[in-house]
Amino acid sequence: MVQLDLVRDKIVRLRDTASALRSCLPGTVAVMTANRDVRDLVSFRVYLAVQEAIDLCSHIIADQGWGPVASLRDHFILIESKGVLPPTLAGQLATAVKVRNLVGHGYADVDPEKMREAAVTLVSLIDPFCNAILAFAEREKPAQGA
Repeated sequence: MVQLDLVRDKIVRLRDTASALRSCLPGTVAVMTANRDVRDLVSFRVYLAVQEAIDLCSHIIADQGWGPVASLRDHFILIESKGVLPPTLAGQLATAVKVRNLVGHGYADVDPEKMREAAVTLVSLIDPFCNAILAFAEREKPAQGA
């Protein structure tokens, strides 16, 4: 059974992270290229936003007894297969896991232009993701007094 209050709390946190990401995004790639602090802050907030979205999926998957999943990307694919997310949104979020991994594991220096593109795209995905997760959680919440 979905824990609606927990889902709501996690959505508030994710939306706050997306807002913080939006506020630190520079207007041009040149600013990201020239300023490592800006690159690091944007990269970190992208990492956090993707991780928080994975965490939300993980809770839904566990609460519904749908798991386990083989990879972080598969969280979004499984949620989509259960009708919680539209396929395009799930695919875009699954792709964002690659960026999260690049940041989190330091596999390579992140190209400022690609990171800015990823951040802009991710910011545009957060509200539709949160709305879909919340709609599902509200449909699946336990009945009053149950």
